[in-house]
Amino acid sequence: MNPSATITLDENPIRRAPLRAVPSPSPECSGASFASPYSALIDAKLKGDRQIQRLTARVQELAALLAAAEERARQALAQDLHDASGAALTVANIALARAEHWLPADAPAALDDALHQARAALADVCETSHRIVEGLQTPTFDANFAATLAGWIADFGARTAIAVDFSCPDDARLDRMSHDMSLALFRVMQEALGNVARHAHAGHARVSVALDGQGVILLVEDDGVGISAAARRKSGRFGLSGMRARCEALGGNLRVAAAKPAGTCVRARFPWAAAGPGLFTLSVVNA
Repeated sequence: MNPSATITLDENPIRRAPLRAVPSPSPECSGASFASPYSALIDAKLKGDRQIQRLTARVQELAALLAAAEERARQALAQDLHDASGAALTVANIALARAEHWLPADAPAALDDALHQARAALADVCETSHRIVEGLQTPTFDANFAATLAGWIADFGARTAIAVDFSCPDDARLDRMSHDMSLALFRVMQEALGNVARHAHAGHARVSVALDGQGVILLVEDDGVGISAAARRKSGRFGLSGMRARCEALGGNLRVAAAKPAGTCVRARFPWAAAGPGLFTLSVVNA
């Protein structure tokens, strides 16, 4: 018997043809030809993701080592300056004071002027040395974080004659950050403003701290001559490698770009994951 079927559309027969059975593929082959390539792609992607995670962790580890080495070098230099130059400057100051005291009443006026100039120059050197040592030392952040930054910025503006605007939200999360994250933010700001004083020929700068659900953003902007794209690509210039290492050590990132209409903008972002435990339970403040 040869079975057949009629296909009907709107009650009108279209075609009558015999039906023929076609053997189905075996269960072993039905999905293998399709599953195998997809499985290989999934495996390759998972392997690539794991490799990226390992490399990212390694970069973060190396950046942390670089940042720690830089901080140790700062402390060693601060100690050397304090111990060696501090003592020598004190002795020189005492010697000049004695020379002035022993100066005869009929000594030439030029000699008296020279001693006064030497005393004034020595006082400037002492002040500069003290300032350098303070800048190298690690801040304790005993006061709240914003107050520590504000104090340093005020001193910076006084000695450089650069007007600096500072804005920072009153947010408890900033005072509960880990010391590593607080120090990284402070050092990036310090280095960025140092670049403004040394290279930018700027008259005005702005430092702002903002918070969002992902972390903390630090912006340092100036109205100076700016940094060329070629110079920005050379990470060793302007302390960029050190700033970038501090950011990457905590899983953050650093961007340096031209500001508008002029100057440079340094943007550092640090994730809350680096800030320490307990911060995620606080309310989120949008930047």
